[in-house]
Amino acid sequence: MNISADPPIVPAGESILPIADAVLRYHRVFCRIALPVRAPGKGGWRREAGGVVLTIEAGEGAALPTGRFARLLLMHLFDVAVRTGSALIEIGDDPAAVARCLGTGTAGAALDELQDQMIRLLASHITVAWDGGPALSVFDGRGRPRGGVPAWRSNIRISARFMAGLVENAAPLDRATLTALGDSTLALDLYAWLASALPKAGATPATTLEWEDLRARFGTSAQPPAEFRAAFEQAVILVQRAWPHFITVMRDNAVEFRAVAERAAATAPSTLAEPEPPDVTEDDASLVAELESELGGEGGEAELQPEPEPLPEPLAAPPPPAPLPVERPRQGARQSVSLKSHLTGLPQVVWLQRANGRDNVVIEVTPGGRYDPETCTVIVLEPVALQVVGGLYTRDFERVAAWAAANRDLIDDWWDSTITDFDEVSERVKKVPAPAWR
Repeated sequence: MNISADPPIVPAGESILPIADAVLRYHRVFCRIALPVRAPGKGGWRREAGGVVLTIEAGEGAALPTGRFARLLLMHLFDVAVRTGSALIEIGDDPAAVARCLGTGTAGAALDELQDQMIRLLASHITVAWDGGPALSVFDGRGRPRGGVPAWRSNIRISARFMAGLVENAAPLDRATLTALGDSTLALDLYAWLASALPKAGATPATTLEWEDLRARFGTSAQPPAEFRAAFEQAVILVQRAWPHFITVMRDNAVEFRAVAERAAATAPSTLAEPEPPDVTEDDASLVAELESELGGEGGEAELQPEPEPLPEPLAAPPPPAPLPVERPRQGARQSVSLKSHLTGLPQVVWLQRANGRDNVVIEVTPGGRYDPETCTVIVLEPVALQVVGGLYTRDFERVAAWAAANRDLIDDWWDSTITDFDEVSERVKKVPAPAWR
């Protein structure tokens, strides 16, 4: 497999997002690799992956900075330095003011955690090296604290050598997206990497990283590979909901990331619960028309149906009519194959399709094991999952889309006729990821 990863750390050139108050600037090298995920205790910490070596030494009497606030606060410090053009970063004495800048809680446990993580961060010594270059000190706050207890500081000075490259290597990140992903550390890390490293759609091949490389960058050494993979699949779903400018193909040994045609800034949803499907653009409308032509159908855009109101139980139900025989030539000829609940974890049946000259990869979903065009939902998978025939409830659609993302390599192989044996399909199919990873 041809593995491509990160662009070189050089002046950024064309940005994904416009430079405006709606963005935070983060150094591109820190987008490649994650800060500590969990508290490793006091002392030192080191991560080496993606051509980057990152080390953090805790200040005397302080723990290491970890978790979501460590990331958001370091982004804030870099953003202030870029905006002011000064290596001396004025932070101020009010943690709530910093919380307002980041869009996090300004009272209670969230503010306490932010204040604690800022104290840890400002008391540490951070160094970073990339692409075979020398290690650069970002800042060093390990001076002995007054009274022996680390405290909030009103300013910090970035080293001159690091500051010299910060402006030209600043990656703009969408503030609204960061706020939407704030409850998931892994989703924050994934979004920062994608926003800085994903190639422009159509300009270069897709970016592909092996699972072990992803775990080395964003996981922990003690985390089992299967546990990291499940968490990463959920992080992909969260990021796609908040920033739908990429698609993923999850293969057995690697994950492929592709940019979609439009790279404009996304407006993040106010909540990740029950998100609405993406709006249909003119390009989507053309895609729908093309697919309807391929499928031989007519009609308007398919819509997600509202949850049905409960109906009163009838006093007596008439006997159902005898079912009409339904021909299944496609299944017998292995032009399609049905995957039932025990394989997918979905309440519906998924039908994998052959290309047969079609360009747009689709899957079909039926409520039961018998294929019936009248009850079939057709879902196109690129650039984002979109219903073009039929209509699933919102919750069902989200689960089918998550299953398709986790099984995209299998879907593609059947579509391209790379595999023909049902036994191989059943061995490779993965169940739908568990919902709501945080």
